[in-house]
Amino acid sequence: MAYRAVALICAVTLLGCFSNKPDLEFGEVRGTVTLNGKALPYATVRFQPEIGRPSYGRTDEAGSYTLLFRGEPWGALVGNNTVAITTEDQIEDPTTGKFKFIREYLPKKYHAQTTLNAQVEPGQNRFDFALVDPKKRK
Repeated sequence: MAYRAVALICAVTLLGCFSNKPDLEFGEVRGTVTLNGKALPYATVRFQPEIGRPSYGRTDEAGSYTLLFRGEPWGALVGNNTVAITTEDQIEDPTTGKFKFIREYLPKKYHAQTTLNAQVEPGQNRFDFALVDPKKRK
């Protein structure tokens, strides 16, 4: 019996060694992004912690996003994060295979000179961003 217990402990320990999740504290992050009261589709949302790698998400047609860390659904690092939201992108035309560049149309205060922040806590977090661009009509 003791041999089985030791074997089980060794197996569980070895499985933990092969996990690709870093030994960091994460909080799941979801939310929505709107621009002038309407959903902002296909925008990239980046949470940059004070120290460490950023987490990214992409809004869907309804403006909803979920953050990924290194492509995994772990969310964002716990603590203060600077948030940047951008619409700049490159998309591939499926018929020609050529890439099309989509220019940024959000004000710089939401990306290059962001003023957005979020305090990520352990567990589930929801951060909704209601962006305003006075140059765009509602």
